[in-house]
Amino acid sequence: MPQSGTPRVAFHSWLLLLAALAAVPMALFSCAMLLDSIKNQREIETVSLKRRALAIASVVGRHLASRASMLAAVAESDAGRRNDLAALYDHAARLAAREGGSFAISLVDRDGAILFNTQRPFGERLPETSDPDSANRVIETGYPLVSGPFVGAISHSRLVALGVPVFVGAQARYCLRALTPVVDLYALLGQQHLPEDWSVAILSGEAIVASYDPSAFLGAVLGEESRKEIGAARPEDNGVTVSGSMEYPVIVAGAEVADWGWTVVIGVPEAAFLSPLRRMLLRFGVAGLLCLAAGFAASLWLARRLERDVSVLIAASTEISHGERPYDAGVIIREMGEVRACLLAARDREEQALIDSLTGLPMRNRFWELARKLEDAVRREPDLGLAVMFIDLDGFKQVNDVHGHEQGDRVLAQTARVLRESVRETDVAGRLGGDEFVVCLTAQQSHLRAAAASMAARIVAGVGGLGFGLGCSIGVSLCQGGEPSLKHALDMADAAMYEAKRLGKNRYVLREDVCTEDGVMPG
Repeated sequence: MPQSGTPRVAFHSWLLLLAALAAVPMALFSCAMLLDSIKNQREIETVSLKRRALAIASVVGRHLASRASMLAAVAESDAGRRNDLAALYDHAARLAAREGGSFAISLVDRDGAILFNTQRPFGERLPETSDPDSANRVIETGYPLVSGPFVGAISHSRLVALGVPVFVGAQARYCLRALTPVVDLYALLGQQHLPEDWSVAILSGEAIVASYDPSAFLGAVLGEESRKEIGAARPEDNGVTVSGSMEYPVIVAGAEVADWGWTVVIGVPEAAFLSPLRRMLLRFGVAGLLCLAAGFAASLWLARRLERDVSVLIAASTEISHGERPYDAGVIIREMGEVRACLLAARDREEQALIDSLTGLPMRNRFWELARKLEDAVRREPDLGLAVMFIDLDGFKQVNDVHGHEQGDRVLAQTARVLRESVRETDVAGRLGGDEFVVCLTAQQSHLRAAAASMAARIVAGVGGLGFGLGCSIGVSLCQGGEPSLKHALDMADAAMYEAKRLGKNRYVLREDVCTEDGVMPG
């Protein structure tokens, strides 16, 4: 035994301490994993940003290639080879009309003169192009080229020109240009379904061709300093943070538009880029705290449950062992289960002694125990009434004498089945012994008589349907008003049962009176 001076700690305190010690290494491991997850998530977000830039660059590249193919078909037509400018104009005008909007096709010579523009009738005198350099480069190199943004000499709006050479003989003489309004490129970028706070721009060198920037982080606010930072970033630097002249730091990723010299740049505000990481950190933190709290709560609940079980076991074992040395719950926990099994087995044996093994119905003592609960309910609820039925089988002796006791036992079991099928879940049915059964039920006083009569009729019909000439006589006692008395009600039901036998058996007789605790009916 422990000495009297030995300090003691409650069982649940030990479990809480154990849970805390177990949580410390798990918390450290979780923090390390969380930091690693945040690092990996940033890398994943950066790769995703780069992929979106590549995807948009591919879309822009296909758009330019499509326009270049269309112009090449016109430039290489018979009209172009014959230097038939009128026929070349007609061909170009049909294509421009098919494209619709403000799209136009023009023809420019080496001197920068606009020979025709599909937005004007053929032969009309036109001004010189406001972007002669890119047109000259197309004629000199003989290769397609897309310009930077400029203001059109005819439309007076911001345009980009994609030019292809027109060969007359073996020499490139003209530049056939597709004039695309910058707003069309803006619309093309807007169709890429970027998140709300993402921005995208197309750069030609350091010039902004077009931008889609709902949050105003790129595009018009992308100043010279910011463009230099982006231009200085190597391809492997995708995910770099730039600030420059912008109001907020922006994480950018860029991708080249193949063969055209343009660059697509996607910008995400640093706060928006990091917000998923912060949300993940918050979720992990909240989840960790919840798990920790749940662990401590479960430990506390388990400790209290074990303490309660130990107390119950000690009290029960003390009662069963009649004063023997109580079980020491603080020594070996496994043995507590063995004691529990022994106590449960003893309780099961006790309950089995109260249940009739033949019919499965409660025997006398168990019936009285359950019926007392209904009696108590009637005492608490003045609107309830109590009814007791005394049931005796008619012709049961003949079944035993003619068919044997084995068949008699089957009849008793079948009678019990009829009772279980006839009573409600709130009612109590039992076997007093031999061929005598009893039922106790409650109902609202206004419906008690009808409920009892209906149940008695079902039982009479059910037992009568078992065959062998079997029937039953039932006495029903209705206990209404005053203080209910089970003993008095059972005596009244017994007397009513004998009256049913005198009246010819296989029926029920119902008696209704006021029952009192002492069994005396008030006069």
